Amino acid sequence: MKFRHLVTSYQHGVSLAVYRLSGASHPLPPHCDMDSCSSEEFYQAVHHAEQTFRKMESYLKQQQLCDVILIAGNRKIPAHRLVLSSVSDYFAAMFTMATCDGFLYAVGGHDAPASNHCSRLLDYVERYDPKTDTWTMVAPLSMPRDAVGVCLLGDKLYAVGGYDGQTYLNTMEAYDPQTNEWTQMASLNIGRAGACVVVIKQP
Repeated sequence: MKFRHLVTSYQHGVSLAVYRLSGASHPLPPHCDMDSCSSEEFYQAVHHAEQTFRKMESYLKQQQLCDVILIAGNRKIPAHRLVLSSVSDYFAAMFTMATCDGFLYAVGGHDAPASNHCSRLLDYVERYDPKTDTWTMVAPLSMPRDAVGVCLLGDKLYAVGGYDGQTYLNTMEAYDPQTNEWTQMASLNIGRAGACVVVIKQP
């Protein structure tokens, strides 16, 4: 049984511990401090836990998407790693999918291993609704993109770069969920695939 343990603490003295479990039938390990638990990763931020819990409240009330356990003090809260990605800037950078208006979007990619001669690069975009547990096709990308960088900026979803089977792309397009349309935006200076695209709040 393996545990991946992340502890977040903030100024009010409450700790947020995240255990990623390989099996749900085993009890959590006893609490251990940083000196006695060499496999533990420690992340600390002044306002991170406070903001994350506030955004997660609606998900927790609906009891949706639960496959990890959050521990705040003595309280255990079921949650899902995709919930963490949607409400936390820290976790969002770790995921290739993107969330927008409470929906999860899967953008581009390919439908078989690249070594398979039948592999196709995709321009498909699908939207997941956690309330109905269903996927829906939305407007496709302007071109197939594998290893595309995706992020949410404002109220639009941005697809940046990627690989079309021959070229590392420098193009970028933005998706508007209100109109269900993709619009070409300014291109990168250098084409790239597998890029990490991160939004940083300006002071």
